[in-house]
Amino acid sequence: MISETVNESDININMQYQNLSIYDNGPPFEVFQNEETTKNPNIDGKALRMMQKMGYKQGSGLGKSEQGITKIIDINYQHGKRGLGLKLKRIEDTLKTWDFSIEEVNVKENLIWLKNEEAADYTEEEMFTWIKEGEHITDIKTQSEFCDGEILNNVVNAKDIFDEMDIIELCQARAKSNPFETIRSAFFMNRAALKMANIDAVTNYMFTDVDKNETFQNHEGPYYFADVCAGPGGFTEYVLWRKQWHFKGFGLTLKDENDFKLSDSTCACPASFQALYGKDDDGNVCSPENILDFKEKVMHETDTGVHFMMSDGGFSVEGNENFQEILSKSIYICQCLVALEIVRSHGHFVTKLFDVFTPFSVGILFLIFKCFEKVAILKPNSSRPANSERYFICSNLSRDHFYEKVKKYFWFIVRRLWEIKDNSDIDVLEIVPLHILKGDKSFYNYIVNSNNTLAVRQTTGLKKLAAFCQNPTLVECRQEEYRRKCLEFWNLPDKSKTALPQLSALQLVNLVLDKPEILLVQPRKVDHIEAFNELISDVEDWYYFPLYSSQKTNNCNFYAGVSGKVYRLQKGKWIKINNIQLCRGTLLYGEFVKEKCVTRTEINKETESTKYSLHIIDALYLGEKSLIDLSFFKRQDLIKLYCKSLNKEGIPLSVRIRPKISNRFSNITSDCLISSSK
Repeated sequence: MISETVNESDININMQYQNLSIYDNGPPFEVFQNEETTKNPNIDGKALRMMQKMGYKQGSGLGKSEQGITKIIDINYQHGKRGLGLKLKRIEDTLKTWDFSIEEVNVKENLIWLKNEEAADYTEEEMFTWIKEGEHITDIKTQSEFCDGEILNNVVNAKDIFDEMDIIELCQARAKSNPFETIRSAFFMNRAALKMANIDAVTNYMFTDVDKNETFQNHEGPYYFADVCAGPGGFTEYVLWRKQWHFKGFGLTLKDENDFKLSDSTCACPASFQALYGKDDDGNVCSPENILDFKEKVMHETDTGVHFMMSDGGFSVEGNENFQEILSKSIYICQCLVALEIVRSHGHFVTKLFDVFTPFSVGILFLIFKCFEKVAILKPNSSRPANSERYFICSNLSRDHFYEKVKKYFWFIVRRLWEIKDNSDIDVLEIVPLHILKGDKSFYNYIVNSNNTLAVRQTTGLKKLAAFCQNPTLVECRQEEYRRKCLEFWNLPDKSKTALPQLSALQLVNLVLDKPEILLVQPRKVDHIEAFNELISDVEDWYYFPLYSSQKTNNCNFYAGVSGKVYRLQKGKWIKINNIQLCRGTLLYGEFVKEKCVTRTEINKETESTKYSLHIIDALYLGEKSLIDLSFFKRQDLIKLYCKSLNKEGIPLSVRIRPKISNRFSNITSDCLISSSK
């Protein structure tokens, strides 16, 4: 509501919207309107009232004899550091005001699912005849088979404003014009985490509540996910913040500047995430060898695949915004192929798209659609309105015969694209004929409606961006309101990013234990049957853990995970150890052992090697989870889950993390007990 105090002398001003919320009609100066400001909305309402107090009359000039000019003096807005008087045609042609009512903004997006109700019956031989090659597409305006031609032309022309805006102007206008801009990245590393939180909420937590899915109710955990083309790891950060080490992730992304940087997160621990880079060790998802290597390692650790996969691939297209879809085709299909290879039956998949105007892109979506129960295309509020970004959401994978055909077909296309990647004269233009894409009426209509709706929305966003660039006084007053409502809808706390406390292992122990000296208590030696009987009255109530250590070399110690490092309590001192990850806050007791590993190759040849392992016997804390008040059996169940989540078989030098095997004391004879103590 309007909070400004109006003096008695102002009461006679013709105020039409005194009790109207400022969020209904845009910026504050447009709320205070009279006849003069209605004619020219660029007049500041406050300045007009001051002039009226000093005797100004509508239609009259200023001065004693009303001899001043009566026309409005137009403001010459200067764009950045450009020379005075420079005219930028595309920007100058845009409005200097903005009608906020033309934007349709809803905190809760309307997600429309497309159900796969007709089984596909295409043969492999038929599908391999679909591929159409030719010269590269050079004019996106010709791709109007799946979008209204006029709408397509409008969005392409609107994108041309980027040619005349420098990056500083663009960022400033974007920060002021986007209704959802002030959400920023909240307490996460970057905006990608907010996008996944947004998508998750809109889909009723289809991804992070997969552990509540009846289909997977017999799964003992952890629940697996994959994050592809997603450095620095915002998607993973969101999932691990929500589910911690109860979910385990596998990542594939480019190395170096685009690599995962989850160690920078202040809200999630990356210990249950494993970054892989493929056979070429560069993380390029378009490489067939990398896809195969990633698939083999993920399937080895998950048995039947991940429960869901997220992919967020893209690259800079500065200066080529209108060709983003064409340049992204290899990423599109390679991400989809990875999903078909590693997502388990009934699992889910979400991947980023840009424009979907070409038959190639639509063909990918059609074939993926036929492998899932239902799909949807969503432009989340967390994605800026002036870009063409959108997400393809797929629910409930069906690993049937047609799925196998699509996977084989995708492999052929991916290898072909990799083969011709350096050939500027040829490209794959179609992978599904137009008559088939248009013949499936429900799919075709869904794609056209989605493209038209999102193109109109993007055109509006681009025009608004240009208007805010042209007129720096424009203000989007709804930002704080939408920020609060979105965080509430996404079930995120309204807090800022804060640095993690840098604790030492000793500080952690003092923080979580009332009596930290208990860690220094020496083990009780039981070397004869009488001492055993004094200690244990009923063997049915006790379990034992066989140790690798001997009496002379005791390798059982307490371990603590703090500040991204792992420490071991040795002779009263905390010593840092390498090549192992534990979740922050972990405090456990385990034995460090050397294991013999036997590897069998495809030709049944065996090779032996050794690998260090940490066998967890018991724990006080696993990450932020306290086990102090839990029963022995519940602690052991959580330790098994924790070990499976943190163990990284795909990293050769990584120390294995395993649960120590326990047995009932009643299964051991007194003779064995006495002989083992000798």
